[in-house]
Amino acid sequence: MGASHARVLSALPGVRLVAVSDIDAARAADVASRCNAEVAPDYRRLEGRVDAVSVAVPTAAHGEVARFFLERGVSTLVEKPMARTSPEAAELVRIAAASGARLMVGHIERFNPAFMAIEDMAVQPLFIECDRISPFKFRSADIGVVFDLMIHDIDIILHLARSRVRRIDACGVAVIGVHEDICNARFVFDNGCVANVTASRVSTKSMRKIRLFSRDSYITIDTGARQALLYRKSEKLTVEVAGMLRAGATSLADFAGLSFPDLLDIKELKLDDHEPLAKELEAFVRCVAAGTEPPVSGREGLEAIVVAEEVVKASLAHAASVSPELRADS
Repeated sequence: MGASHARVLSALPGVRLVAVSDIDAARAADVASRCNAEVAPDYRRLEGRVDAVSVAVPTAAHGEVARFFLERGVSTLVEKPMARTSPEAAELVRIAAASGARLMVGHIERFNPAFMAIEDMAVQPLFIECDRISPFKFRSADIGVVFDLMIHDIDIILHLARSRVRRIDACGVAVIGVHEDICNARFVFDNGCVANVTASRVSTKSMRKIRLFSRDSYITIDTGARQALLYRKSEKLTVEVAGMLRAGATSLADFAGLSFPDLLDIKELKLDDHEPLAKELEAFVRCVAAGTEPPVSGREGLEAIVVAEEVVKASLAHAASVSPELRADS
């Protein structure tokens, strides 16, 4: 991700990529040469030389690196998850507020064309379903699938539900290492919205889909294929139902001759053709230049971590509650 960040930042108007820092000197030199930047063997040497930084190091180092720059008033974008723990994330939020630095979290799915297509629709979902599965990529071994993959959808769900989580149930299984590699969680919100989310990094295929059910519409979003479809009841449905009622229909069985798909308005939403990372970094640079709040704030990054921790906790509690007999059978 660091190499991709450097590539995008080096091409953004009004931005000069000063340096690339990496503990792998050869990697840093390769990326820096391609992006017309210098190599900073120690990121701390950038003090006083930059207005903003993009932190795309392993999760375990997010807190240390981000803290250094935020304490010095340097605006910082931190890849997700924002930190290892919620207390560490809360401390970054506090430091940013005290220094006046902008703190943004790299929840890149917010900038996926498919998701951005529904942002202005003011959807009020009653039920949200998310599936994010992929083959094991032999990275992020320091965290489980909840913090590796599911946290993307946790952020999206919190953004859409706009309510406090009342209850979380979860079940997770470790397949490759010590952390969970597949997990399913169910959230119940104070406003009545319910969300079901599944994340797996031990699948044989890849899928990234979000489904939103509201009172007047159903939206399916495929962020992998970058496609969004909107389903609504058509005028034909109203006309057909009224006609059947006039003809004496008294139960749903009397409508059996109708084709339900033909009674829907199905619209493929128009999507922008942009790279999500480029859109994300453009937004970061814009908020730094204008001194405005980032579109994915540090506080939102913190909220996602708090919920992710609760998912892991609920998953462990579920595992502990399984009877010895069932554990032996599995």
